[in-house]
Amino acid sequence: MTTTEPVYDPADPQSGRALVNYHLVQLGIGERWVYGVSEHGQRTARHVVPADVGVCRAYVLTEAAWPDGAELCVTVSWTPDMALRRDYQKGKLPAGAPEHWQERVAATARALESLGYVVEPSRWSSPHYHHDAELLVYRLREGVTPRETPPDAAWALSKPVPPNHQERIWRYADRSPEDVVRDVVRKAGWRWLDDDPQAPNGRVGAHPITQMVWPPEADRCTWVTWWPAAAFARSTETGLLPAGAEDHWRDCLDRLRTVLIDGGLHIRSRDRPWGPGDEAAEFLVYRLAPRD
Repeated sequence: MTTTEPVYDPADPQSGRALVNYHLVQLGIGERWVYGVSEHGQRTARHVVPADVGVCRAYVLTEAAWPDGAELCVTVSWTPDMALRRDYQKGKLPAGAPEHWQERVAATARALESLGYVVEPSRWSSPHYHHDAELLVYRLREGVTPRETPPDAAWALSKPVPPNHQERIWRYADRSPEDVVRDVVRKAGWRWLDDDPQAPNGRVGAHPITQMVWPPEADRCTWVTWWPAAAFARSTETGLLPAGAEDHWRDCLDRLRTVLIDGGLHIRSRDRPWGPGDEAAEFLVYRLAPRD
């Protein structure tokens, strides 16, 4: 178990996750590992979670999805006690599960807020859909006022997207956000992540991102990553950048943005520009809900 508070480095996304996980343990709602040595001299590790309140864990979130003015941001999942989790064989919730869920999510938010974090519970998290609840947890730069979240009426979707208890996968007629972006990229002649690792425009990939950070107007949203071509990546041996890296990053990202916008998609990025000093560039890419 970490006994000293981790140092947060904005350049290291894992350090934000480590700091929030440390605070969750200090608040008595996080998980921890207790290390020791067995009677035979072997190292041991015992997983310890709090009793009766569920357990919280922090996860890294791409900076492209952070609220404006945030200097640190993670997602936190809260998982209910085993006795109050959904019975998957019967497909039912135990008695008291919804109340336990509501009470503990509110208590978790209050606990983190007591340490100066801003906490936004997901509007879609529900024991009727999910096995855990999600919260957006962030810290604002000095002088920045917390944002006002949009009213429910502003959201394009009224219920959680797959996967969940009721919809485990995207149906054939409803393509996943990753499929939507992949089709746009391929149609423009770009190579998808697994198509050609040596593609001259670099590699593009996408993976699901929690609906909690989707823009309110979106009906599809995904976490897109672009990696530079191997010839322009930083050397793993010397740490140096090859000649032309700056131009490669600028030209490829400009073309990628054009491809996505021309394909009817919208893009959100972090405030700071991406460049060769980064390993890759990350974006939220989303599609607007069709108008009636």
